[in-house]
Amino acid sequence: MKRKLLGFMLIGLMAFSLAACTSQDKPNGDDAGKKTETSQTENTKEKEDAQDSLSELPQIAQMGTITSDDVSGNQIGIEVKGATEKDTQEIVLNVDENTPVVDAQTGMKVERSQLTKGTEVFAWVSNAFTASMPPQTTAYVILINVKDGVLPNYLEVDNIEKGESETILSDKPGAKWSVDNNLVPISLKDGKETTFDSIQKDSKCLVWPSNEQGKDGAIKVDKLLVLN
Repeated sequence: MKRKLLGFMLIGLMAFSLAACTSQDKPNGDDAGKKTETSQTENTKEKEDAQDSLSELPQIAQMGTITSDDVSGNQIGIEVKGATEKDTQEIVLNVDENTPVVDAQTGMKVERSQLTKGTEVFAWVSNAFTASMPPQTTAYVILINVKDGVLPNYLEVDNIEKGESETILSDKPGAKWSVDNNLVPISLKDGKETTFDSIQKDSKCLVWPSNEQGKDGAIKVDKLLVLN
């Protein structure tokens, strides 16, 4: 899975960096032994830190193609392509009647019936996967019609700071999102405009990030969809 591949890449890069530093120092005798032992200890710690940083992410994005003939139940199979054909595998998304399906271009709700075999989807899912084959995980939101590299981010609100010109939403991993107070949030339930008062701690939202930064390094938001 992409999450595991990312972890391996991080660990590999860290190991390569440490090895390069060691070769440049060219220690001799006892100093060489001490530095080698220290390097091995640091290498192990870097690996653990990389794995811990990934496990702290409450959700990750998975891109795949629907393989299920029937998506009306509580499970949807998708094929996730890897770097090679050997790395390609199927995972199962556990869903229920409340799992939102959203058009990434319009921000509008999509009926589950529009998900058919062969449809490409992005899903924000739990970082916890079962050990079964194929692996299973919980889908928080499923997105279709993702184009031009614009992928809305799923967040669970941890804190809200209302300022004069912008509202800062902090998610549970600690990222901050800046929403201009002139921007009108949309409710997924009815597709109508709502207010910032409808967003509380633990509210689930989709945000469309812009390329600009707001206050204190927060990421500016072009569109905000309240999912619950």
